Amino acid sequence: MKPCNKKSVYIGVLLMVSVASLTIYVLSKEFGLNMVLSVLKRINPLFLIPAVFCMLMFSLGEALNIRIGLNLSGYKTGIVSALKYAYTGFFFSSVTPSASGGQPAQIYAMHKDKIKVSHASFSLFLELIGYEVASISIATLGLIVSLVSPLKLFEGLNIGWVLILGFSLNFLLLTCLLLIMFSKKAVKVIASIIIKTVSLFSKKKDTKMKVLKIFAEYRVSAKRLKKNKLVLAKIILISLIQFVSYHSITYFCYRSFNLNERSFFEMMSLQGLLFTSVSCIPLPGSSGAMEGGFGLLFRKVFSNGLIGSAIVLCRLISFALPLILSGTFIVFARRPFRLKSYEK
Repeated sequence: MKPCNKKSVYIGVLLMVSVASLTIYVLSKEFGLNMVLSVLKRINPLFLIPAVFCMLMFSLGEALNIRIGLNLSGYKTGIVSALKYAYTGFFFSSVTPSASGGQPAQIYAMHKDKIKVSHASFSLFLELIGYEVASISIATLGLIVSLVSPLKLFEGLNIGWVLILGFSLNFLLLTCLLLIMFSKKAVKVIASIIIKTVSLFSKKKDTKMKVLKIFAEYRVSAKRLKKNKLVLAKIILISLIQFVSYHSITYFCYRSFNLNERSFFEMMSLQGLLFTSVSCIPLPGSSGAMEGGFGLLFRKVFSNGLIGSAIVLCRLISFALPLILSGTFIVFARRPFRLKSYEK
């Protein structure tokens, strides 16, 4: 099998660089680049240590969930291998529109390590369910906090449609995932759609059999999950810890500016609301959308003299740093890791 389309990766990288350059230009015009850099020089670096740790916890959480899914399918996967798959997903999701290249690249990496496509897909499927449950849960808390906050964060803003769209799409995705997991009819319908779609591009006679074989193996893994119901609960719990850690980056960046008026829960949940709301926007790494949304949602949390620097600092730790780290990890982990399988 082949990884995600190289053309889409190149387009995504070009688009991400373009949007990032435009964002930097807008920030420099809006807040003054010299002023932003001057403020960043005065931050308390001690608070950046837990911020970076939280970023690493996010990647570790995804790796653990992928590992749990593969173990359920019969593979004894090491944590280094699982981290490779997690970083592969983050990197390719960040450089492709709508994060379209993340899962195909992960499946390709697993396939190179002798993991069946159906088992790789099932593992990522479980990880995605945990991802959506955690994301929506924290975003819901963030919505409640924003509505009851004395700061009146939405006053004068017309971003309600973005929140509605983001929540609607994520709830729809979660509903579809759960239907596929627990409904045989849903799996049959999806398999039929895939077969018809693939048939339009491939005239091979065995195409239908290959697709049916993948879904048959997928159902076997699903049955294993039903016999191990605590596995899904464990994945959701890890995902919650994973997202709490990731969204906590904003709080620690906030404290690094020597601010302490807002609580940890408030800052973390508001960042969760922002994350879920902009995830539906088809831009690599949500570049531009995340920065703009941050400026709107947190404009009353940070003063005018700090908001530009806060945007830069939070995105450096939550996006730029893991992007560099994931790219570096992938380069040094190009060779397949040996996996033991106890599947017969």
